[in-house]
Amino acid sequence: MYVRREKSWLKHSDFAVLDILSIIVAFYIGYVCRHGADSGMANYYIRLLCILVVLDICVSLIRSSHTAIVRRSYLREMLETATHCVSIDGLALFLLFLMQETGIYSRESLLIYFVLHIIFTYILRCVRKHMLRKKMTCNPNVEQMLILTNREGAEQCVRELSQDEYRNYQVIGVVLMDDIYESADQTAAVSGADQDALKSMQEAAATEEIEGVPVVSNYHGVRDYLMEHVVDSVFLNVQLDSRKSHRLNHELIRAGVTVHINLVRVPDDIPNRTVERLGNYTVLTRGLHLASARQVMMKRLLDIAGGLVGSLLTVLISIFIGPVIYLQSPGPIFFKQTRVGKNGRTFEIYKFRSMYMDAEERKKELMQENEMDGLMFKMKDDPRIIPIGKFIRKYSIDELPQFFNVLKGDMSIVGTRPPTVDEYEQYHVHHKGRLASKPGITGLWQVSGRNQITDFEEIVELDTDYIMKWSVSEDIRIILKTVRLVIAGDGE
Repeated sequence: MYVRREKSWLKHSDFAVLDILSIIVAFYIGYVCRHGADSGMANYYIRLLCILVVLDICVSLIRSSHTAIVRRSYLREMLETATHCVSIDGLALFLLFLMQETGIYSRESLLIYFVLHIIFTYILRCVRKHMLRKKMTCNPNVEQMLILTNREGAEQCVRELSQDEYRNYQVIGVVLMDDIYESADQTAAVSGADQDALKSMQEAAATEEIEGVPVVSNYHGVRDYLMEHVVDSVFLNVQLDSRKSHRLNHELIRAGVTVHINLVRVPDDIPNRTVERLGNYTVLTRGLHLASARQVMMKRLLDIAGGLVGSLLTVLISIFIGPVIYLQSPGPIFFKQTRVGKNGRTFEIYKFRSMYMDAEERKKELMQENEMDGLMFKMKDDPRIIPIGKFIRKYSIDELPQFFNVLKGDMSIVGTRPPTVDEYEQYHVHHKGRLASKPGITGLWQVSGRNQITDFEEIVELDTDYIMKWSVSEDIRIILKTVRLVIAGDGE
C-alpha cells in the first residue's frame, strides 16, 4: 500500500510540538532562575504560558512557519526561528501592555525566557531536521524506486531524482524503454538463437550506468526484474501509445508496485505552481500567487473581524460627520460609485462624500491639472472638495464606509486600489495584473508613500509585487502601518 505524501500543516506537526516544548521549557527555566524551584508557579505566570502556546499555534498557521523546513539551510533556519520567536513574544508583550499587566512579571524571568526560547527552538528544530535527513538517506526500508525512461531524457531524469538531498526514496535502477525492440509483439516473434542474443544484449546493458545508477533492463525485461528484486515504486518518464501504456500500468499495479507518472516536467524558473484536477484532466496550474484554502480562509476571517469593527465605527462617526457634510453640501452623506474589482468584476464602492454633488462632471474640466502620470487622477488643491472633505480625507475617514464593502465580500481590508470604470477602460494587458486579487481599503501602495508616487506604472509594480508575495502576516504588517499613517494624518 502506498502512503500518500502529506501536504497539509499536519505534515510538520512534529516541529509544531517541538516549538511548544521549547516555550514550556524556556519559560520554566526563566521562572526558576528568578523565583526558585521550590516556589509553585503563580496563576498569572501559568496564564501567560497558555497565551504563549496559543500565540505559537496562531503564528505558525499565519506565517506557515514550518513550510519547507527540512530543506532550509541552518543559517536560514536561524533567521526563520528568530522571526518566529520574536513574533510570538512581541505579541505576548503587546497583550500584556493592553491588559496593563506588564508590571506583575519579573523582567529578569521574561528576559531569560526570551533568550532561551530562541536558542531552544533553533536547537530542537536543527536536531529534528538532522534526524529526518539521516532517516531519508540511511533508512533500509526507504522506498525502492525504478525509473522507466527513454534514453534521450534519461540522464537529466536520473540526475534530478537521484541527487535530491531530501528524497524519501532510493533510485535502484533505470529501465531504458526504447532499447532493442519497440513492441512486445516483435519480441514474441523472436525465436531460438535470437532470444539468446536478446538475453546477452540485456546482460550487457546491465553493466551500463547513468549518473551512477545502473541500467538494469529494457521494456521487455521489466517483468523479470520485478520478480527478482525489491521494487516499491516506478517512475514512468516516457510517452507510450495508449495500448502499451494501459498494459504496462495495469501489469505494474497488479504486481503491487506504485506507479508515478510524469505528466509534465516543470522548469525551476516557473514560480507559484501546483498540480490539480480539472474535470478529467490533471493540469499544472500557475498564477501570480496561488493561495491555499487555509490562507484564503484566514484572510476572510481577518476581513470579517475588521469589517465588523470598521462598520460599527462608521455608524458612530456618521452621527457626527453626516450633518456637517449635509450642511456644507446638501445631498446624501454617502458617496456611491461603480468601481472595478477582482479580474474586472464591477461593484458599488461606498465612501463618506467629501466633494460637491457635481464633482464627477467637473472632473473632465480639471484633467489638465492631473498630477499623476498615467491612469489615475490626483490634484493637490482640488476645488471640488468641500471644507470638511479636506479633514476627512487627510485622516482617511472618508474611506470608512468601505468596511461595508468588505463585509459584502466585494473588497478586502488589504488589497489594491479599485480603479474607476473609465480608468479601467484605458488599461493595457499588464495593468490588469493588479486586479488579480480583491481590491482593498489599504495596500502596499498606500503605505509606501503614496503622496510621493506619481507614476502609475510604479503603482502597478507595487500592487503586482504585493499579490506575488502575499501572506496573512504581510496583510497584518500593512494594516498596522496604515493605522500609524492615519494617526499621523498622512491619509491623502
